[in-house]
Amino acid sequence: MFKNAQIRFQTARSLPAPYAYFFTLSARPAFKDYLAVDLSITYPDREDIDEDELIAEGYTLDDDFTWSGRLGQVWQQALESLVRTTKLAPLDEDELDEDDDFWEVTLTEEDGNQTAGMPQNYEKWQYLIQELMQATYESAGRERPFILTYLEPKRDGDYEVNLTASFVERTVKVEIINDRRSQLKTLPWKQLQPIMSTVYDIDFTTEEAELKRPRREGAWLNLGTEEWHDVGPYEEIVNLFRKIV
Repeated sequence: MFKNAQIRFQTARSLPAPYAYFFTLSARPAFKDYLAVDLSITYPDREDIDEDELIAEGYTLDDDFTWSGRLGQVWQQALESLVRTTKLAPLDEDELDEDDDFWEVTLTEEDGNQTAGMPQNYEKWQYLIQELMQATYESAGRERPFILTYLEPKRDGDYEVNLTASFVERTVKVEIINDRRSQLKTLPWKQLQPIMSTVYDIDFTTEEAELKRPRREGAWLNLGTEEWHDVGPYEEIVNLFRKIV
């Protein structure tokens, strides 16, 4: 088992504020019971940006975030599994051009041996770290678990799928309501990624959304806000939630 993993990341030099950011994340297993995490994210060079412009881009005046805490054993196991399959390649910062993100992983083994560099399985690290950061936001109360509702209104009883994914627990729970009968299921965590990819592959338009639960026939998707999006024309989404049964 590794003793500590530290990830340092910085967006490309060519990316301006307010989009640019950098973070440092450290994670260490503790007593085979939990994962201790320290995270610090900073969004630099925003001082001269108007507040209204920041809000229009979905930001605030202070998006910097610092969190220290514990995540459960399931997170310890996930990171340990990734570390076991990771090889680090030497990183030369001078070779990075202005459009390259900076990524560096430093792994410390139990005997104190330390290696640092760019992980060859970079994409797996990138995705797991995104999930891990989402778990810290959720644990801190900054964001809710990921929820969605898929709905097909029908005269004899709606068909409805309610999905809740907790990044803290790495669980995906589903309630399926069909002809007024309810069924509860738990999906493997690995199924969340293709579900989210399918859903967010669509560029939903707020102006075209319904603001109340639809009653007219069709297929509708709600992503935890007041907007209900018409997904009837998107066969891949309809098939996705029909196959969950």
